[in-house]
Amino acid sequence: MRVSKTWPRMVPVTYGSRPAICPVRAWNAWKEAVGLADEPNSPAFRRLPLRWHTVMQGGPQLESVGDVITRAGERAGIEIRFTGHSPRRGLAASSRVKGHVRIVVAKQGGWAPHSKVLAGYLDRADQWEDNALTGML
Repeated sequence: MRVSKTWPRMVPVTYGSRPAICPVRAWNAWKEAVGLADEPNSPAFRRLPLRWHTVMQGGPQLESVGDVITRAGERAGIEIRFTGHSPRRGLAASSRVKGHVRIVVAKQGGWAPHSKVLAGYLDRADQWEDNALTGML
C-alpha cells in the first residue's frame, strides 16, 4: 500500500482477521467507490472546498489530516488530545505489544532504524510487558 504525508513509499499491509475492520478490504472498497482503481498513484482523499460540493484535484493539505483526527477525538469526548501523529504512535506501541521487534516496527512505520522517538514509544509499550515487578506481586 502506498503511504506517506510527504513522499510515496510502499508498505505491506496484511488483510485483517475481521472483515468489518480490515484495512485492505476498506481500501479496495474505497478505491472502487471513488474511481481510484485506474489511478494507483493518486491521493486516497481529495480536497473539498468549504462552500462547494465538488472534489478538487490533489490530496488534502498536510495539516488537514491532523486537524480531522483532533476534531474526531474531541467529538468522541476523548480527554487526551489526538493529533495526526497519534495513529503512527499507536502503530508502534500496538506492534510492540504483539511482539514485533524494533527493526520491523521502524520499517513499517517509516522511522529510521535507530530513531530516538521510536525508542521512546517502544519503551512505553514495553514497560508493562517487560516489567521487573511482573510475577512478584
